[in-house]
Amino acid sequence: MKVRLLALGLATALTLSGCTAMLERSYVSSATHLDYSVTEDSSILRVENYQGLVNALLYFVNQHSTNGTLRLYNYAGDVESDLERACNEVMTEDPLGVFSVRSMKYDSTRILTYYEVDVRIVYSRSAQVVSSIQSVAGLSGLRGELTRVISTRQSQSISRVSYFSGDAAAVESLFWLAFYSNPQTALEPPKISASLYPESGAQRIVELTLTWPDTQIDLEEYAKSLETLAGQLLEESAQTPYTLEQLTGLVQSVAAPSTTGSLTALDALSGKPASDQGLLLGLEALLQEAGMEYTMVLGSQNSIRTLWLIVATDHGYRHLLAQSLHPDQPLKLYTDQQMTDQGYTWSTSLYPACRENGEE
Repeated sequence: MKVRLLALGLATALTLSGCTAMLERSYVSSATHLDYSVTEDSSILRVENYQGLVNALLYFVNQHSTNGTLRLYNYAGDVESDLERACNEVMTEDPLGVFSVRSMKYDSTRILTYYEVDVRIVYSRSAQVVSSIQSVAGLSGLRGELTRVISTRQSQSISRVSYFSGDAAAVESLFWLAFYSNPQTALEPPKISASLYPESGAQRIVELTLTWPDTQIDLEEYAKSLETLAGQLLEESAQTPYTLEQLTGLVQSVAAPSTTGSLTALDALSGKPASDQGLLLGLEALLQEAGMEYTMVLGSQNSIRTLWLIVATDHGYRHLLAQSLHPDQPLKLYTDQQMTDQGYTWSTSLYPACRENGEE
């Protein structure tokens, strides 16, 4: 009888680099299914080759089983070597294995015509946590989950994401895209931390931990107040169809720019001292109410984090900076190249391209 212990450390170093190319495709969630249990007891499984060995271990992990038995019949490989390799594969390559398994122990015994292997698994996550994992596909699926977390102010999100090749920095960028894309929920930003299990691969478990600031604001009441105010401002303008120039002018007419002003759209549109973020969210609320296309961008200028908008125009998408919302300032729109020339950087894979006609 031999005993093998494989332990997987939980602390992993995540590379916070830029976004990589990502795919969005349809995805059907599936779990490891075995139909070759030796008896009616599903904890005793028959295995005949290496892939069957891996699948059996994955079955135990998916069931959050702490004990299980394998019976290896007609097994042509090296049992001890394959057991060690299969355990390592489950704990370092399978998303759920990396996320939830602390260690695997096994005892193997030769019994006449077969090997019997007793498997014992120790988990780092509870069955309740594992059962809460949501399965989503691609950028759109992950963004939908992040939007849900933002609207409900949850402190944690755990998703099994397929067709996603980004890193932790990409997850955080996607979170801020979702956060600032809705002025009705973009109040005080939380502190966030993203972890991926494993670090690379087409399918990972994404864990996001959020710490929200204490606030007495009722989100539902705030959203209603903002929608009402935006509707009133548009109604008072008495001009349809709405134009970008008209909406930026509405913000300018009530704006009270202040570097120490409010961060919220409601205060900005109410004429209270507002920061550039508040002014941009105010314009975003008007664009949303008017049914016009926009995207809020979280990027940086000369390494300083900043926000701006990308808006749809007759000449294609263009960048709009907060300065255009200050009173008596002209509306200026920029292409990607013009923004780059001014020292701005952003995750281009997450946002529409803003090009001059004819640019590739």
